[in-house]
Amino acid sequence: MKKNSWVSLTLLFVTYFIFGWKLSEFDVPPHLTWFLAVASVLLLSVGLSFPLKDIKALIMRWFSSDAGAFISIILGAFVAVVVVAWSHLFATCLVLISAAALARLDIQLSGWKTWRAFAVLATISLTGVALGGAIEFLFKTGRLVLY
Repeated sequence: MKKNSWVSLTLLFVTYFIFGWKLSEFDVPPHLTWFLAVASVLLLSVGLSFPLKDIKALIMRWFSSDAGAFISIILGAFVAVVVVAWSHLFATCLVLISAAALARLDIQLSGWKTWRAFAVLATISLTGVALGGAIEFLFKTGRLVLY
């Protein structure tokens, strides 16, 4: 691995660490929250590691029908409203995706194969989320105090 790749992997770890910290602060049912967080991290890692080759044909077929174009317009308007209404959440997701994409680009430039890239992205991201959540939990319960 190149020397510069460690910078992007460290950035990936730090962003997911902060995400895990913030996720642990929420007062929602923890099982569902953590399940969704792990599932989204794995889904993003899969999406960045194994890109779909026939996505252009799929999109063109979807937009060629009137019903597909109409549903896409309605769904796009709904997504735009959600992005504006929850811009803080959207910005967090955008930072997480950007850090993962940068790390994937550096891994790809290093010449690693797709399975290894997936393993590195998923491991670093999940470790960051878990460590951030665990440390925040220890601070919240008073088991970890810095003097």
